[in-house]
Amino acid sequence: MAQRIPQEVIEEVRHRTNIVDIIGQYVQLKKSGKNYMGLCPFHEERSPSFSVAEDKQIFHCFGCGKGGTVFNFLQEIEGISFPESVKRVADLEHLSVDFDWSEPREVADTPENQQRRSLLQLHSKAAELYHHILVNTKIGEPALNYLLERGLTQELIETFQIGFAP
Repeated sequence: MAQRIPQEVIEEVRHRTNIVDIIGQYVQLKKSGKNYMGLCPFHEERSPSFSVAEDKQIFHCFGCGKGGTVFNFLQEIEGISFPESVKRVADLEHLSVDFDWSEPREVADTPENQQRRSLLQLHSKAAELYHHILVNTKIGEPALNYLLERGLTQELIETFQIGFAP
């Protein structure tokens, strides 16, 4: 099973990192206005079209369209997964971050989390009802026929629990 890094760890690494420092280890960057420009490492080019926005902590290549965060850059340039890219950024920046996230963490029982759980249960029940209406009632029959005519299979309708709200 793939490990999931808690969002607060990702945010901590991102906020304590300067994207220009990391990308500058792979690409020769030159200050151009408020951004930095360089030759894109993802495709061949002669004029710089690779831009790094230090204030936004993102990169974008106007030539090939690749862009994203420092994590996306490392994923692409080193061919690594997202969790590996978070660890790599922390290592490159010499950040001391707790990566002991192999055990699932308990979600705090705050009023916000209780409300979220209630809303998720409500949405789940509504989706269940609309799926039942689509596949088991006369009122859902025209909608079901429409979906089947459009090429959706019964298996697909069941797998994704597609429903109909009259």
